[in-house]
Amino acid sequence: MERGRLWRTAFGNNVRLLELNGAGLTPELAARRAANGVASAAWIVGHLVLARRRILKLVGGTVPDAPEWEQHYARGGPGATAHLDWSALVTAFQATDQDLKAAFQQVADWDRPTTNPALGTEQPLEQVLSFLFMHECYHLGQIGLIRKLHGLPGAI
Repeated sequence: MERGRLWRTAFGNNVRLLELNGAGLTPELAARRAANGVASAAWIVGHLVLARRRILKLVGGTVPDAPEWEQHYARGGPGATAHLDWSALVTAFQATDQDLKAAFQQVADWDRPTTNPALGTEQPLEQVLSFLFMHECYHLGQIGLIRKLHGLPGAI
């Protein structure tokens, strides 16, 4: 499978994973912390939109300037409040999918040296992307746990 297609499929599958894990989460539940020290589902989705915006920049895509994503959802943020409601955050996450797919199609060198934003080390672009994909899956799994902590059944 062509590398760009592989990443388009992988990140596209996560749109469906969010739909499954987010099913039944009301705006009130999504905004509420399920336990002390646990980020809200809404904050996590905002954090993932921020991460996807950063991925777009890494692979050469264009991202409109929107500093509120950094202000609200950067690593180490409060984890509680979101600047948009639940449905708007889910829509923002879904909207990144087509942009990612287009950007992945344009990548000419998957092996170019790239700084991993989380680790601060230089790695091939595809290795950085695989780390960021794992990061996204980790947080989507957290939403699956959050739904259980809120009394909803498991989704997958």
